[in-house]
Amino acid sequence: MKRSVKMRVSNNFSKPITLWLEPWGADFGMMPDDEFEVIAENAGKDFYFHIVFNEEIRLYAEGQSDYPGIYQKGSELETGHNRFWDKSENES
Repeated sequence: MKRSVKMRVSNNFSKPITLWLEPWGADFGMMPDDEFEVIAENAGKDFYFHIVFNEEIRLYAEGQSDYPGIYQKGSELETGHNRFWDKSENES
């Protein structure tokens, strides 16, 4: 039986953080107060999300599913959304 698995991720800090979607290494910059919804379609019975959090968020998709979509206010985001750390490297 396939199902949809959804998770909300919020940045409650006063600074930007990066949400990494693993094992693909996809990155999404989260500005303060941003909230993203992560949706894995066609997830198998064994599917779950594993979160590792420190100065960034690493969200591991474990088990069988389609590539999870990352959404903000109903719009799907592309990898590199708000990639703030890339901008700061180019400024120096």
